[in-house]
Amino acid sequence: MGTKIVLKKDIDTLGKAGALVEVAPGYARNYLIPQGLAVKATAGIIKQAEQRLAKQREIVAQQRQEALLVKKTLEDHGHYVVYAQVGENDQLFGTITNQDVAEVIATQTGTTVDRREITIEGDVKTTGVYTAKVRIYSDVIATIRLQVTPAG
Repeated sequence: MGTKIVLKKDIDTLGKAGALVEVAPGYARNYLIPQGLAVKATAGIIKQAEQRLAKQREIVAQQRQEALLVKKTLEDHGHYVVYAQVGENDQLFGTITNQDVAEVIATQTGTTVDRREITIEGDVKTTGVYTAKVRIYSDVIATIRLQVTPAG
């Protein structure tokens, strides 16, 4: 029979802060509670933990809904035009970076995206149409088309 505790801090092997877990009585009594990592679960503490988790679920659901709206905005825009300097045979001078894509998205839709969450499929070395994926939320990814055209 284990002891029920509520975690005060994230513990890799047990769970996130606020989680109600059951552990061996000695582990709780000798390590988790004295180190301030957990508190013994009472009716009041369990109720507080459940309320906190419900609030976190609401926040996550709201953030996901907002991410879905951003995804719809990005994908409904159609294609994004990126202007670049080109040489012979439509070869680019340099390359199109994630920062370039993020700036184009911001100017054309007014939506700010993190450049680190953009993945361009293939190397952009010539003019043409390319596909990029933008991670907006953990499980919400928008797929956009980039039209690379000569500048000037």
